[in-house]
Amino acid sequence: MLADLHARNAAVDHADPYSTLESLPTAADLVSAAQAAIIVRVADTGEGPVDYGSLRAWTEQDGTRVFLIDGYVAPCFRGSGIGTRLLQTGESAALERATAEECVERSVLAGNGSSAHPDQIALFEDHQYQHVFSMIEMELREPKVSTHPLPDRIGIRNATVGDARALIELTERAWAGRPYTYSGPTVEQYRRWLAHSDLSLFHVATSDDRIVGFVATIHSQHRSEIDDVQVDPEFRRQGIARSLLTTNMSLLQKRRVDRVRLHTEAHDPAGARSLYEALGFRVVREYRRYRKPLDVLSA
Repeated sequence: MLADLHARNAAVDHADPYSTLESLPTAADLVSAAQAAIIVRVADTGEGPVDYGSLRAWTEQDGTRVFLIDGYVAPCFRGSGIGTRLLQTGESAALERATAEECVERSVLAGNGSSAHPDQIALFEDHQYQHVFSMIEMELREPKVSTHPLPDRIGIRNATVGDARALIELTERAWAGRPYTYSGPTVEQYRRWLAHSDLSLFHVATSDDRIVGFVATIHSQHRSEIDDVQVDPEFRRQGIARSLLTTNMSLLQKRRVDRVRLHTEAHDPAGARSLYEALGFRVVREYRRYRKPLDVLSA
């Protein structure tokens, strides 16, 4: 029923079928979310749901406990106070859970707002949530790129399932010291990711026997996406990411892909956004990340 609610309002909601961050949720997506979240509804017309909210939690690498509040209200019911009630219900549930876990002082509330939905942004800002960073989604239409040569003593090959541990260690080095990073996937999750990936579009860069970078690309009849790009901090600014990306995009060209999507941090801490723009990618949507200390609710 909730998936149908989204589908009926897709046009009004400016749903983006190519999005790498906020695609139209399926029934399976919502079932999966329900298994890891508290789902609440605060309104019902008697003719089916018009809203729902969820609460998910995780602990970031610095020990911060994050409670992400999400929700949806059908367009014709927006502006009636339902969104505020959903947010307040989620906040109360987060406070109750954090109190039980004895982690209120190191917990924050979090919310996401899309540039396509100014009402989301207004809701969080009206309730004293602070904008802490943004993710952006970028698109390249009809990719036409030339492969970029690799630096001296750097090789490139297809990834294997056996690379899982090396890839996760590289990712941890690449993200070390960055704020707002939750605990990453396990080695077993990386193995499953590799096992289910098209390894012809999953390349690693090597220096001797050491993996110093990788790019993973997803390609299907519905979407082509640069899923992840990482370069070891010791090997940045040498053109490795550009070489990996252009290698994969040249393969997508051969498959006659007409658009490629990816997402990255808007503030460009490692130069990724600048690289993507140099390759012709353009921003199509911004996703703002908001936070508020949880202990203000108990003050």
